[in-house]
Amino acid sequence: MYTRITAATAALLLAGSASAATLINGSFEMSSVDPGVFTTIDSPSTAIDGWTVTSGSIDYIGTYWAASQGIRSIDLAGNAIGSIAQSFDTVIGQSYTVSFDMAANPDGGTAPRNLLVSIDGGGPLVFTHPADGSLGAMNWQTNSFTFVATGTSTNLAFSADDSSAGFYGATLDNVLVSVVPEPAMWAMMIGGFAVIGGAIRRRRRTAVSLA
Repeated sequence: MYTRITAATAALLLAGSASAATLINGSFEMSSVDPGVFTTIDSPSTAIDGWTVTSGSIDYIGTYWAASQGIRSIDLAGNAIGSIAQSFDTVIGQSYTVSFDMAANPDGGTAPRNLLVSIDGGGPLVFTHPADGSLGAMNWQTNSFTFVATGTSTNLAFSADDSSAGFYGATLDNVLVSVVPEPAMWAMMIGGFAVIGGAIRRRRRTAVSLA
């Protein structure tokens, strides 16, 4: 029975790891720079682990407002409209879901802010936040989209645009990339769970009969 459970568990792990994405530091907690309240980082910079400031500048936020995840986040417009990007391993033809939390720097007033997301430099997806938060309650919103990988490495980029009011831009936190299971993978996972569930039920019946 132990062997069967182990095999089923291994199947589940292999199903997920075969196409796993490797994006790191999606909540921007790790960095060679301590932002304190906040600090401005100009391009090109790799001070935030895993990420590169690819244009303009960003504000790396510490205690200035409440992050969505952890204690640090990003304003995509620092002293200039900026962008930040990371490349991560992917499998060609595999579908992935990108999710991220977005808000707006409340110091720039209530005009909506746009956040632009691009995959491998393609035409950006535009996400908008109404800028209805405050420093104590940013009203973070979770957004997501799905893409199909065309290479063994994929570049994910987030940018501000000219909706940033006086360079008080769209804000970013809690970036996650996950694999979208294929039908065959779902079948493998369901079969694995069925084996594990059956073993647990048999174990319970055996325990009851011995009692």
